[in-house]
Amino acid sequence: MSQEQLEFILAVDTYKRVNNRPFPTWTEVLEVVKHLGYRKVAPVADHIDKVEDSGDTTPSGGYPPLDDEDPDNT
Repeated sequence: MSQEQLEFILAVDTYKRVNNRPFPTWTEVLEVVKHLGYRKVAPVADHIDKVEDSGDTTPSGGYPPLDDEDPDNT
């Protein structure tokens, strides 16, 4: 485990204990991440697990389409 991963885990654990939130929402997790100093500085890239020549034509890079992303236009 890297130092960065450990710092994140400890920060989330501290947040959970201090706020009595055993299961924080994703919004709360984002709050912790921002508290650690992370900021969006680059445009969104391809998904980390995406294989270059996968032939995947799913609109969201492998995730099922959202309701408004119907690939069959039905």
